[in-house]
Amino acid sequence: MKKIIKIDGMSCEHCENHVKKELEDICGVTSAEVNADEGKAVVELAHKVDEVKFETAVDESGYELIEVK
Repeated sequence: MKKIIKIDGMSCEHCENHVKKELEDICGVTSAEVNADEGKAVVELAHKVDEVKFETAVDESGYELIEVK
């Protein structure tokens, strides 16, 4: 299962790495690819994950979650 997360505020590789670490710490997330230029993360899931966990992880990274698809 895959989710695409739109994120506002990222501008560099450091931003990408910080968001990637937070997302991959969520139980059920098997991998996360983050792209600051596109303002998004593509997350692979082992099972369903509550979208609030994505919002919390992005917020704790210092950025704003715009949308989860």
